[in-house]
Amino acid sequence: MKNRIPEKWIVFPAMVCFFLLIFSGIGNLFLFPEETSGPAEISLDSLDELMKEKNIENSEKAIKGYERLLKKNPRNPEILYKLANAYIAIIDIKTAALIEEKDEYKPILTKLGKIAYDYACQALEIDPKSKEAVGAALVAYGYYSASFGILKAIFKGAAGRYKDLANQLNEIDEKYDGALGYRSLGKLYEVAPWPVGSSRKALGCFQKAVTADNSMLYSHYYLGLLYFKKDEYDLAKREFTFVVENPPSPSEMHFIEPYIAEARNYLKKISKVKK
Repeated sequence: MKNRIPEKWIVFPAMVCFFLLIFSGIGNLFLFPEETSGPAEISLDSLDELMKEKNIENSEKAIKGYERLLKKNPRNPEILYKLANAYIAIIDIKTAALIEEKDEYKPILTKLGKIAYDYACQALEIDPKSKEAVGAALVAYGYYSASFGILKAIFKGAAGRYKDLANQLNEIDEKYDGALGYRSLGKLYEVAPWPVGSSRKALGCFQKAVTADNSMLYSHYYLGLLYFKKDEYDLAKREFTFVVENPPSPSEMHFIEPYIAEARNYLKKISKVKK
């Protein structure tokens, strides 16, 4: 009978090799691959897909992804304005796109509005003709300025910068993002006090907005509001009915519900007035 090698002489060296592999990190590649592999590969396309459904969670995930991409490409204007838009989406949701200005919104507008505006300005500096960069800068600046309050923002010269960005966007593409340039001007003229504010100018801007892009419930809501304030109830009813009966455009789905609710309220008021 041949001599057998004692089992302990086989097992002990095997255990030594096993632990060496583990402590050296090599064994982890086989035993715990999910713990040693680097972050999953991301791309602008994957982040764009994530942002198709805008909510807080998706926006925060997208921000982390864009920031990782930005480290590799710090002068990429597309990454920069998309980062700005991800922050803007969070502000949209948390403030209902400022359907009503509240003091509780100011910390959000100050912090996130400034971050979004800084990213948008970087994109704009690199590519001044980019409608996406101009649009992001316009919205972000509007939010950041709103953190001062309307009067303070105007005295700080915010209205001039805001109008310049809106007019620049209209020159590049007046239909961009649901006629964002006209919508922004209309909102400025609607909420600002005299001499900047003007219901006539606000009405004209929102009329141009729905002519350029009829799909935005936001534009129809403000048209209805302006007609209501002028006691033109039939016209107001038409616009508020449009808001209630039509689906929102993709770019406003994440913040439009409060506007739809208010449109219903105004329709009730109009029905009482006309009885």
